[in-house]
Amino acid sequence: MNTTQLKALLASYGRSVLASGLALYMAGVTDPKDLWTALVAALAPVAIRAINPNDKAFGILPDASSVEKALKAAKPPVKKASTVREAAAKKAKSSGGGKNNQVN
Repeated sequence: MNTTQLKALLASYGRSVLASGLALYMAGVTDPKDLWTALVAALAPVAIRAINPNDKAFGILPDASSVEKALKAAKPPVKKASTVREAAAKKAKSSGGGKNNQVN
């Protein structure tokens, strides 16, 4: 994590702390223990973003060489050949199964 990301992460945490502390204070909660718990709880969304590998802003992402290595090692999925019975069943299903669907 570079310094720009760290600054953004700390700014995000600061906003979370401010919002949770202010919400409790405005609700009339003035107990320091409760306010401290809110400050710690404000860390949860920031920590979740930090450990999420899909988060492009703060997420822990693999380096480019790891991605290239994984792409080279990946094998394309093997397409299953359909049997004659499966093809016949699919054809019958798409054509209505041979039943007359008209209402008399």
